[in-house]
Order: sequence, then structure tokens, then C-alpha cells
Amino acid sequence: MKSDLPELRAKSLLRLSKDKPLSIVLGAGGVRGIAHVGLLESLIEREFRIAEMVGTSVGAIIISFYAAVGLSLSEIRELGLNLTSRHLLAWAWLRRAPRSMQLRFENHAGIIPTSLRRLAETSGRRLHHGVERIGLLCYDRSTRSEIVFTNIQEQFPLEDATRGAAAIPGLFPPRQCVVEGRLLRLVDGGVTNCLPVEKLFEPPFTPEQILVVDISNHNWQREETRRKVEALEARHAEVPIVVVSPDTLGKGTVIYHRRDLHTLIEAGRRAVLEALPE
Repeated sequence: MKSDLPELRAKSLLRLSKDKPLSIVLGAGGVRGIAHVGLLESLIEREFRIAEMVGTSVGAIIISFYAAVGLSLSEIRELGLNLTSRHLLAWAWLRRAPRSMQLRFENHAGIIPTSLRRLAETSGRRLHHGVERIGLLCYDRSTRSEIVFTNIQEQFPLEDATRGAAAIPGLFPPRQCVVEGRLLRLVDGGVTNCLPVEKLFEPPFTPEQILVVDISNHNWQREETRRKVEALEARHAEVPIVVVSPDTLGKGTVIYHRRDLHTLIEAGRRAVLEALPE
């Protein structure tokens, strides 16, 4: 049976206006997150103005390097295309190795160490590309609760929040840090919340229209997203919420073929092209 998904996408995305600032939610999904890059490229080409970005896991990584560090989407694309499963697994092993061994073998992790050093040198106080507010969702094992770090708060631990938001349990150890006098043990926010769209309805965010990017790899996850968004729409009827789901079903999270990366980028671009015909 022919899917009506492209038609539904088109009807939905046409609800978005270029005349209003756009708030974006970038979901969890490991390597599938490179689809976010293609989608953002396509939105910017169509002159949408992104004012707010909230995300977790790989979504938080892309937000941090784009809005806080200030990399262009083409630079983030290049970084993503040069990342392999072997680099990720090597970095996971090095996180548990002695410091001397980490320094000796960090080249096995490819672009990861250099990229993280660049992140550590950034405060996140000044954002780029017109973005005004960002939020990074982590799960704190110490308090067993979700935490959203924003660039508006007095102490904004950009590096800790980004690395914590992407610390996949079982692969990377929790990111331990002290924020406002509290010891936190941060792990991937996707453990409890793969698409934290509800956080945009909490201060400091003031959404006028929302685009949610779902890069899950199972239909049941997308059904959960649909129900979540419908509940939010019922409570916030004045704010259009649109969900875009690039074709990432069945794709890997950490283990993948490099040829998949170009396919995922194009899936992100195609999701916008199908929804917003010229």
C-alpha cells in the first residue's frame, strides 16, 4: 500500500512561516543525527530563521557546535562524514583508560579529541547564526531526573552539558561535574526523552512555531512522538508544532557503514524538499 507520509509532511510543514522565528527540536539517534545537518541546510537555504534550538544526544552535539561554537553546517557535515564506528568505539574505550594511555592513543579516535577541545574552549555565552537560545537535555543519575542546560542560565557548563547529553549508557561513562554546588552524573538524555519538545514551553523559551525532527529508527518510536505532539498541541493550540521524520528507519546508532552517512544527509534534505516544494 502506498504511503501517504510525503503528503502529510507537505500539509504539515506548510503551516510554518518564514516571517516568524522558528524553534527546533533535534532528537536522539546516534549516527542518524547527521540527517539533522541535511535538514538544517535545507531550511537555511529556504531562509527560515532559527531562533531557538533544543535537543539531546546527537541533537545536543549538533546544536552546540552550530549555535555555540559557531561552526557552519558544511563544517559539521565534514566532521560527521569523517567519523567512523571505529573512532566511536576507540573513544569509548579511551574514556575508561588511564590518562597516559588516553594521550598516547587518542589518534585512534579520529576527529573526536580535537573537536572536544574546541568545545571546551567555548563558553556558549555568545551564540551564532542568529540563534538566540539553546537547551541541552541530560539525564542526571545522581537525582534521577532530567536537566535542561540553557545558555541563559548564570552557570552554563557547555562542555559538560554537551558531553553528558551524548554519554550513551553502556558505551560512555557518565559525565561528572559540579554545577551550582551540586555533583551531577550526566548521561544521554535520550534514555528517558528522545525528543524533548515539551521543554520549549518552559522558560527561557518563547516558541512561536516549532519544528520537531524525529530520527528514530522504529515505527513505534515515531508513534510515541505523534502522541506526545498531539497532547502538546491540545494544550498549546496557539503554537503550530510540525514533526518531520527523515528516512532513518532501520539505520544504525553507533555501528554503521560510512556509505550510510551520505544517505542520511540526503534523507534530511529530502524531508524538507518533499514538504516544501519550490
